[in-house]
Amino acid sequence: MKIEVRESQIEDVFVNSPNLVRRILALEDDPRLLVHQMITPSGRLDLLYVYQATLLLIELKIGGFNRNFLEQVLGYKNDLKQYQAEGKLLKGEIRPYLFCTLANERQSKIALESGVTCVIYNPKDVLQYFYQNLRPVASFVDIKPIDIGIWNIHLIHDFIYLLDKTNSVSELQSLVAGSPKTLYNKIKFARELRLIEWEPSHDVIMLTNLGREYVKHKDSIFPEHLSDTQAELLKTLVVHDPFESPIILGIASIVEAAFTLAKNIYPVRMSQLIEYFSYHAGKYFDWKTNKAKYNATRMYSNYAVDLGLLAKSSDSVYLTPAGFSFTLKLQLQKSLKMIDSGTAFYSR
Repeated sequence: MKIEVRESQIEDVFVNSPNLVRRILALEDDPRLLVHQMITPSGRLDLLYVYQATLLLIELKIGGFNRNFLEQVLGYKNDLKQYQAEGKLLKGEIRPYLFCTLANERQSKIALESGVTCVIYNPKDVLQYFYQNLRPVASFVDIKPIDIGIWNIHLIHDFIYLLDKTNSVSELQSLVAGSPKTLYNKIKFARELRLIEWEPSHDVIMLTNLGREYVKHKDSIFPEHLSDTQAELLKTLVVHDPFESPIILGIASIVEAAFTLAKNIYPVRMSQLIEYFSYHAGKYFDWKTNKAKYNATRMYSNYAVDLGLLAKSSDSVYLTPAGFSFTLKLQLQKSLKMIDSGTAFYSR
């Protein structure tokens, strides 16, 4: 199946992935890129690599074999030989390649007889390689919301407010109602919110700086509820670094999902949010059953309600004024982080 893509985009992947060139050409080691888009008397040479004592000349085409392409490669080879003779290019064997998407046996033979190796490649494979190995937003794309089984943020208060008395998990278990598994889930959830420092299987729990601020601003009358200040602390955390943890990303994602659906119908129907959230969060194939999708959507929408970002009834979801503002700030922050990552990628 034909793929429509700009040749320069495929080039960019090769430029940033000597390992891909190594795999395609079956080399023993990664080649080192010498020049990209080298200007020569014959035109612009796409890629020139150094491999051991050899120069690898690669002309890349999005299309099938053409004799004109072959002549172009041979012209570049002659240019490089001239540069070598003039002392403008390091000495070494020049090994020319024509990368194209289609070539039959006869065409490959014609190329080889001319001293050019015709390499058939699939741009789809190159783009797949990019997504799996090189994409500048890899760390962002790989983070996905998780279901820890805590239905509301305030459910961690029964143990986190006790950390001024003890930092021992085993001692907390005797002070907090519920099973050891429930406490473990609460501890894990609090760590996802960056309120505590704790390593699995360790007995010691410590409040982070954020955690200390969170505890300091608890509601003195109804400590089981989130105070306005606590909600602001967590909202700030989410909007400033939405990729900090799977739970934080899930909170950001549920609000974004509601915001997107609101462009079509408002208030947002819960049934639509349940279906869309699993796509938006990248969990469509993980939350396979309707129950799993329902539970995850209900859970994360609860967190968003706790923070004042959403409001909901039994069958509808509403964006609050804080939710609108949060979404706009969030989209800007995510864009800046991805731009920074992409800039680092293309400057390599």
